[in-house]
Amino acid sequence: MIIVMAIIKRRELEEALRARWLLLYGRRKTGKTFYVREMGEYSGYFVVTRGKSVVNVDTGEELPEREFIRLLPYLLQGSRVVIDEFHRLDEPFFSLLQGLSGRGELTLITSTRHYFKRLIGSGSPLLGLFHLQEVGLVDPRDAIIYVHGLGYKGKTLMELSCLLQEPWLAPYVETFGKNAPGKIGYVLRDYVPSLVGEIFNEEERELSRRYFAILEAVADGKRTSGEIASELFSRGLVEKNSPGSVSPYLETLVGMGILERVPFKGGRGRGYHYRHLSPVMDFAFYLNSKYGFFETGLPEKRIASLLEERLPRYMEGFFETLLAREHGLQPVRIELPELEVDVALRRHKKLHLAAEIKWKEKITKKDIKNAEDKLSRLNAPKKLLIVPDKSKIPQEPEGVHVVDWRDFLKLSERE
Repeated sequence: MIIVMAIIKRRELEEALRARWLLLYGRRKTGKTFYVREMGEYSGYFVVTRGKSVVNVDTGEELPEREFIRLLPYLLQGSRVVIDEFHRLDEPFFSLLQGLSGRGELTLITSTRHYFKRLIGSGSPLLGLFHLQEVGLVDPRDAIIYVHGLGYKGKTLMELSCLLQEPWLAPYVETFGKNAPGKIGYVLRDYVPSLVGEIFNEEERELSRRYFAILEAVADGKRTSGEIASELFSRGLVEKNSPGSVSPYLETLVGMGILERVPFKGGRGRGYHYRHLSPVMDFAFYLNSKYGFFETGLPEKRIASLLEERLPRYMEGFFETLLAREHGLQPVRIELPELEVDVALRRHKKLHLAAEIKWKEKITKKDIKNAEDKLSRLNAPKKLLIVPDKSKIPQEPEGVHVVDWRDFLKLSERE
């Protein structure tokens, strides 16, 4: 089987690529290198190896670090120069950049997040020299436009777009379409552990059993640091059953772009919930926590069935991200007694948008009433009911705006 390389247009990169001096950062496999290679214009593309030699991707020429640093001022006299994994170079390179500030056009790319923060921190020679752009998962709006361009609509369009937040799945979605959920099982088993290992390797951290167990626990529904600590304590992986025993590991995983931390308001007060940024990685670690998936695998039909069960949950995160970016809002989790909201977004610590999601084919009057009752208890200017197809709902809810795939497509295509 031949998998073609597909290009998803990324709105955050369209403008960024026009910056004279640009620094792109983000975890591995978010499409940084591929997008610059395919969509950018440059005279030379160089990759720094772990052995600190510099390879010209187009010619295959390999230069010692010292020689490349000597040539860089002359290279910048042409068109744009791209240096991938630049963080592997030593200090003379960074001082040289300070001296060359503003000369020519330069793009730097790095796959490490914690090291990047040191590079642009106080006292760094790079501070203020570059336009900084993080490259994370694909914006849900860009994913929707891409999948719609493949000819999909309705519920299938939204679900494939949710998976496509991981850009490396684009060729599989293009090739297998609505059968992709089952087919990706073949790559998840080997690819996800390898990807996580690469991320840790690039960040110069060891992938210990504790980190792996945390990723499984979060995928299995453990949300707070206390719940995660209890899970690891029960496995004998931490000495104390307390949030402090896992807090440093959670901070690392958030800093590396694997987990995200979302504020929540609950019956016992306030705090943070942790969750996987990527639904695909969450699903892989869920399968491993339940079935030992990374060791034994699962049949294709079983993977497709399990993903179908989990998709409504992943769609909540998909729509939350989409609406947060569209309206410039911050996600927050509301879990009060007898009131748990699918999507809650705030502005300046005030609730601005709340949404209930009924992600199934048949929506009943009871579903509509439950959404009405729940949203009526919230003081939010915008209240939404998200469904696959609003033409099929039995009645309009009171005081709630109903949106479906057509609305999200129109929103995504808007400039």
